[in-house]
Amino acid sequence: MPKKSGNNAMDWFSTYWTSIVLIFAPIVFLPLVFMFPENDKEGKCAYVVALMATYWVFEVLPLAITALMPMVFYPFFEIMKSEEVAQAYLPDTSFLFLGGLMVAVAVEKANLHQRIALLVLKIVGSQPQWIMAGFMAVTGFLSMWISNTATTALMVPIVQGVIVELVANHRMQEMFTMVERSNADNRRRSVECRRLSISHEHYIAPQRDVADVYTPRELSMAKGLLISVCFAANIGGAATITGTATNLVLVGQIEKLFPHANTGVNFLSWMIFAFPLCFACLILCWVILWVLFMRNSPKGNAIVTRKLHDKYEQLPPLSFAEVAVSLCFLAMLALWILREPQVFPGFGEYFKHGYISDACSAIFIVIVLFMLPDNWPKCFSPEPSRGLITQGPKRIIRGSLLDWQTIQERFPWSILLLLGGGFALAAGVKESHLSLLVGNVMKRLEVFPIFVIMTIIILITLVLTNICSNTVVASIFIPIVAELARSLELNPLYFMLPVAISSSFAFLLPVATPPNAIVFSAGVVKVKDMIVAGFLLTIGCLGLTILTMALWAKHVYHLDDHERTLLLLNQTWVA
Repeated sequence: MPKKSGNNAMDWFSTYWTSIVLIFAPIVFLPLVFMFPENDKEGKCAYVVALMATYWVFEVLPLAITALMPMVFYPFFEIMKSEEVAQAYLPDTSFLFLGGLMVAVAVEKANLHQRIALLVLKIVGSQPQWIMAGFMAVTGFLSMWISNTATTALMVPIVQGVIVELVANHRMQEMFTMVERSNADNRRRSVECRRLSISHEHYIAPQRDVADVYTPRELSMAKGLLISVCFAANIGGAATITGTATNLVLVGQIEKLFPHANTGVNFLSWMIFAFPLCFACLILCWVILWVLFMRNSPKGNAIVTRKLHDKYEQLPPLSFAEVAVSLCFLAMLALWILREPQVFPGFGEYFKHGYISDACSAIFIVIVLFMLPDNWPKCFSPEPSRGLITQGPKRIIRGSLLDWQTIQERFPWSILLLLGGGFALAAGVKESHLSLLVGNVMKRLEVFPIFVIMTIIILITLVLTNICSNTVVASIFIPIVAELARSLELNPLYFMLPVAISSSFAFLLPVATPPNAIVFSAGVVKVKDMIVAGFLLTIGCLGLTILTMALWAKHVYHLDDHERTLLLLNQTWVA
């Protein structure tokens, strides 16, 4: 029977939709160029923003390549000079991101994160609900400092191993109980014992239905433990400035949009604001997952605890590299916190204003990591395996805590371009005065109370971040809400902070974030499971974010101080 023409059309569209978007999007948005004859830069900038947003959302090109479009379109449309656009791609914030992630790569290279994870799991015991709490605590903590994706990739195999032990020991207990209490014949007991047994290699089976391996109670427990990892990774990354790219988008765009304002946003003030919020979100996440998946989970026992202890004990002794990387990491945190702690004078006051930033501290630690050896120096050892030793014409180069080959393999260079594209986009929006136009249009929202406007903004962010990259959402939306705040004569941080934080709360879909995709690929969690748990957590995080802003607005950012607010606006938005 021949296919219907409708099906042929759908097949053709599904095959060529990427080319369709690539070709027709520039044509569809072309009227924007001529929409504002009084100031043609506004229309041309709106065209670039719309085109980039479309390409980013549909991912018809790699995100990093789309981020390079301002480098072509802004000079072509005479919005900004090529040199000015190029400088926007690598501001101080990009070097902060560069340094922070390179230190994170050093932590991964030394396997320090694995030791931390197993140490916490060794402490939490064997009950599934507390094991889940331990997994969430470790994942949330690690994702504050290293890549959310790397943290999830580390934790998922550990979770899978723990699930195997919990299920196997639970079934062993059931088998012993049945043998003791059953009065049936030997044959029946043999059949039942075979049914209760489980092979360790079946704990992850994407090629078969996991319902054939796990009972409903065991499957529910496995889902809860796995989902807890990706959710905790998404939440934990929001707690520090360097934890996720969306936070750095905010910091970088503050510098672009408010170049002369002292907003007080630094590493320490961000942690004071965001860490309690993320901690509350983690607790809420644990409660939701416990109610949905863990209420009737199999009980733990001493065997599981002993297995976790054994896994930790099997780690090699604490190495020089782990100790050295730990000290360098703590030194970087100390430099970030003590530069401008607000509560007492920091070392930044000994330098001229604006000369020293957190990026300087991060790059300094990176240089130290490249300089220090990855083992105890063996200056007096006849073995030339370590140290810089000269033997005739040969020079044997020692290993270091961080090397360029590791950076090339593990560093996400595309994110650096994506960040730069967001900064360039914001610079063009400001330079063309498109932000003023958008702000005047959005000023119509002033009829609503401020918290209603904030709720609308966060809801839009939460919806978009589950569809496309959270970095893209922050790059596009933060300049818009900043101008909205200006038009309403509010401190721009009042809207910018919730957007940056909520951009990380992508819980609904497996494609929303790489951690979600990693957990989903294990073959245990279904899309429906993630949507149900993610929806409840999204609503909870929305409420906690609004509550946090309400508590901190008056005491930290003085949003009721009309004179300070106007001073900030006048300093930064002068044409």
